[in-house]
Amino acid sequence: MMSPFACAQNINWGDDLSRSNPISKLARVVNPKLVEVENRMLRLDRESAKLARYQQFSLRCSLGYLGHRMTSNSPDPSIVMDFGKVMPLDTIYLIPCQRELVADSGIFPLLFTIELSKEKDFSDAVSIYRSNQNIFRHMDGMPARFEANTDARYLRLSVQRGHDKGTYDVYGLSEIFVFSKGQPVSFNARVITSGDLEISPVWNPATLNDGRCPLGIWHHGKAVHGDGGDALVVDKSGTASTWTIKLVQPVAIDHIVLFPYQMYGSSYSSVFPNSISVQLDSTGDNHSLLLKEWSNPLYGSNQCTPLVFAFDQNRADTITITARTPWLLSERTMHALSEIQVWSAGKNIAQGLPVKRTHQQKSVPITVLTDGDSSESRIANIEDWLDELIQRSQINMEMHSLRAIHRRLSTRSELNVSWASAVALGLTFLIPVYIFERRRIKSREHLDIIRKRIAADLHDDIGSNLGSISMIARTARKDLARLNGPTEVDQDLGEVELIARESSLAMRDIVWLLERKQDSIGDLVHRMRETAGRLLRGTEFSLDCATTKTTAKLSLDAKRHLFLFYKEAIHNIIKHSQADQVSIRLWDEADKLVLEIMDNGVGLPINDDQMPICAKKLEERAEVMNGDLQIDSASGKGTTIRLLVKRSALTNPSTSS
Repeated sequence: MMSPFACAQNINWGDDLSRSNPISKLARVVNPKLVEVENRMLRLDRESAKLARYQQFSLRCSLGYLGHRMTSNSPDPSIVMDFGKVMPLDTIYLIPCQRELVADSGIFPLLFTIELSKEKDFSDAVSIYRSNQNIFRHMDGMPARFEANTDARYLRLSVQRGHDKGTYDVYGLSEIFVFSKGQPVSFNARVITSGDLEISPVWNPATLNDGRCPLGIWHHGKAVHGDGGDALVVDKSGTASTWTIKLVQPVAIDHIVLFPYQMYGSSYSSVFPNSISVQLDSTGDNHSLLLKEWSNPLYGSNQCTPLVFAFDQNRADTITITARTPWLLSERTMHALSEIQVWSAGKNIAQGLPVKRTHQQKSVPITVLTDGDSSESRIANIEDWLDELIQRSQINMEMHSLRAIHRRLSTRSELNVSWASAVALGLTFLIPVYIFERRRIKSREHLDIIRKRIAADLHDDIGSNLGSISMIARTARKDLARLNGPTEVDQDLGEVELIARESSLAMRDIVWLLERKQDSIGDLVHRMRETAGRLLRGTEFSLDCATTKTTAKLSLDAKRHLFLFYKEAIHNIIKHSQADQVSIRLWDEADKLVLEIMDNGVGLPINDDQMPICAKKLEERAEVMNGDLQIDSASGKGTTIRLLVKRSALTNPSTSS
């Protein structure tokens, strides 16, 4: 199963095969099944490269909807959508909440029913999905698709079983997309719920059809080149900027979609005004006017998803979009968008139309806001984008199965070829080769067994002991407080509990470092994201991975030193920087992997030689990996740590310990 926080993967099977040893090449000659599996994996890899990329973005507000059962005997909690009139419904997509919010399998409903009806009381309900007693299985973080093919006005999702989160049958969704004749109709729907766990502005029913979900922007897989949006640096007084689109004649507007502007190389992955409004004017209808406004519920929080303004078939021939409160990027204030879509009768009528941007009474024609491209990629039809994500999840499942088959076939074939070659070419040459290959494979398996045994012992014995110490210290503190004991003892016990908890977390990192199955760059990125989420609680951070070598295997030393370098840098930020924003990026640069960690803090403390006093351990780690370490730190201007390491130094076994 694909990791929920994995970067877009590029398997590069051709490179792997070209590095195969002669016995592996011969194994492919004598085993057609192995070649067939590898060809299938190559085809799947090529298909995957054409699909929308999967990456979860971290939303900080308007996360989705939470529901629960009030009491054990209460009716099933439900969500009802009213589309305003009977229409042919084609498909329904349920989008899970982002995974970083929970520490287990998520809060997607386990048992539920989806019904469609023309009547408000659902007297003529048609069930398009019913779990019965079969728990719904879905790919982590991926959309769940359901075929409707029914005329209806109302949709009802009833949850028979959710999750035990301290109350009954808790469940959550970030978005419900409903399509009629290939076009979304859920944006304009009225949402009625029962069993709310509303925590505004984080969880509320209005987020179910606002178009925002952690899957990000509606992109195709292929990247675009050139300027994919309009960004304007404005003064800090907050002077408004407007973008105006003139239509040929008044038309009925369904919804308007605004896409954020992607900013690479900064501590943010997108730029979007903190407050914005959309105004509809119709000069042919006595200058009728309709204004809708939006303000960021959490000022400055990242907006890595489109913003949808739904309208009830309001007629207009002029659309004016006003950015009021700008986005703050470092010391710059900006107004920016990457694309504007205006939908009417199933068509984006703004496509290709000129846009006039006005700021401080100066007007400039803009063409890139209606060209169909965002700052990063070609914008996809929403349903196509969702289907491509589902196809990617299916490909990932098949690839996972094929990798296991490939490992089994290649190992068996290599052993058979080694034996046959030894018999054919004589004892003087091929028997030593066979013995070497067999010992290599057996030694690797033996080392895997030892590493798994050590990891299990660490996790079961030491982890259990540390947990017991933490529990005893916590209980002793409670007893001490109840008996009004000395505060010094309470402080000592608190320190014991803290050390035990931190030691337990460090032990988990050691167990992970010993795990051979999680030794790719993609696995490292996944672990880095989990570590940042644990250590940088209360600090806004982003982690972007742009490397195309996520499946490349790391040596044990490289994996350990690279991860410990990363942890040391994060600890320095926590101890010294006083930062509230951290950006972590990985990318390819020629034959090197680049890791960059930036913060907006006060800078690192400096010694008498004008060198950061906490950089010694980072320099030692970089030296072991033969890497190039660059540290840029100035008082009050934050710190940038950049490590460049040759890929050959990461994948080849190191002689250093």
